[in-house]
Amino acid sequence: MWGRWLLSIAGSSHAGRVRQSNQDAFDRFDDPDREEILFVVADGMGGHRGGEVASAMAVGTLGSMNREGEGDAPFRLCTAIERANSEIFARASKNPRLAKMGTTVVALLFSTEGESFVAHVGDSRLYQLRDGSVNPLTDDHTLAAELLRNGEITEAEARTHPRRSVLTRSVGVGKRVEVEVSSVDVRAGDAFLLCSDGIYEMLPEDEIRKIVASAPDAHTAVAWLVDAANQGGGKDNSTALVVQVSEAR
Repeated sequence: MWGRWLLSIAGSSHAGRVRQSNQDAFDRFDDPDREEILFVVADGMGGHRGGEVASAMAVGTLGSMNREGEGDAPFRLCTAIERANSEIFARASKNPRLAKMGTTVVALLFSTEGESFVAHVGDSRLYQLRDGSVNPLTDDHTLAAELLRNGEITEAEARTHPRRSVLTRSVGVGKRVEVEVSSVDVRAGDAFLLCSDGIYEMLPEDEIRKIVASAPDAHTAVAWLVDAANQGGGKDNSTALVVQVSEAR
C-alpha cells in the first residue's frame, strides 16, 4: 500500500525468438520520503553489448539521480536523463567497442499523494488503460511518427512505415538530449504499461488492452504480454512493466 493507493506492480523482460542477447533494462525505485515510485524501461542499441551497457546505465542513473536530486518532479526527471545521456556518451567516447551506443528511456514518476509525471526519449512507450480503453501517453521520437505529426502519412501508414524504428532522439548518442515530460492523471482502476517496442510491434493495442484487462494481477499481465509478443514472432527484445492502481480502503 502506498498512501491512498494499493498498487500491483511487476516487470518482465525477454530476449525474444530472434535476438541472441537482451539489450532492454527496467527497474523500480521507491522513495518513501517523497512518497514516490520511479518506474523505468530502457531499450538499448549498439554493437558489442553497447546497447546492454547503455540501457543499464540509463536505468541506474535515473534511479540514483532522481532520488538524490533537488527540485520538482519534472526538473528531476529531465536532469536525471540528461545526466544519463552525458555519462553514456562519455563512456562510449572512451571505448571504441562501445562507440555510438545509446538507448531509449521511458520513466513514470508515480506520486502517491501529489502529481505524477512521464518523461521519455525515443520510442519506448507508456500506456494508460482506463475504462476499457488503452491510451498512449507518449509520442514516439521516430521518423515515421514525425511524418505522422506533420500530416505527411496516415496512422495506418505509420504502423508499417519502413522507417518507423529510426529514432530522431535517443539517450547517449549525442552530447545533448531533448527530454519530453508531461503530467499523468491517476485514478483508481487505472493500469499503466511501460514497454519497449518489442511488445507493441508484436501486439496491436486492442490485444494489449485485452491482456492487461483480463489479468488478475500485474505479475500475470506482464507474463502474458511477453509470452504473446513471443508467440507473435518475438522479433525483438520485449520488456513490460505494469502498474495496476486501486484505492486503499
